[in-house]
Amino acid sequence: MSVQPFGKSAAKVRPGQTATYIVWVWTTGADAKNVTVDLSTADSKIKRTSAPSFSICPDASGTRCTLGTLPKDQADELQARIAVWKIAGTGKNLTLTATASAKDAKPFRANGDVAVVAAPTPSPSPSDPPPGDGGGLPPPSSLPPLPPDPVPISGASDPAGLFPTVTPTASSAASSGRAASHHNTKVRATAEGSTLPLNTRLIGGQLAGLVILAAAIAIAVARLSFRPQRPDSTPDDD
Repeated sequence: MSVQPFGKSAAKVRPGQTATYIVWVWTTGADAKNVTVDLSTADSKIKRTSAPSFSICPDASGTRCTLGTLPKDQADELQARIAVWKIAGTGKNLTLTATASAKDAKPFRANGDVAVVAAPTPSPSPSDPPPGDGGGLPPPSSLPPLPPDPVPISGASDPAGLFPTVTPTASSAASSGRAASHHNTKVRATAEGSTLPLNTRLIGGQLAGLVILAAAIAIAVARLSFRPQRPDSTPDDD
């Protein structure tokens, strides 16, 4: 018999996984009849594992596999497995024991070990912030430099310079006082005819117009005065 982990990568198992073993059985000297293989493991309850079972076997029943007759110099391959619980301890070997027996043959026993190891610590990805970095922001030394100040546009200036600066003076204050007192005085209304025209050069034209108007009125009165009157009409004779 021979018991060993199934594959090189199966020599270790983590809590929550299943350990797999390969079991070889063969006979020498003569054929073996009524061959059976039994599985066992030590302290399965203490190590927090399940009972071993066959995953490949012609006729399996619990921890026993029945092979029947095994010809001389012919090997038979079996597979077994043990489930490791998540609460299982690490740092120890999980040993599987296989015992082969047959009629008129000596029994044989073999062991195979699989190490129970802890899960590896995942390495942080480049996007994950390192511990205590506060959100993954780069240190101040790695920040890009600030861009230079923009060049001012030709002709552009502060809009405040477009408006004159007004500073009150003593004279302006006095003028403001006089203007305020002027608004408080009463305004006297006068007739338009009593005021002189805005421009003295218009006086001559106005006088000429008055002369022409007076002459026209005199001519009209004279014509009305010298107009002959029509005689009164007499009644016709009968």
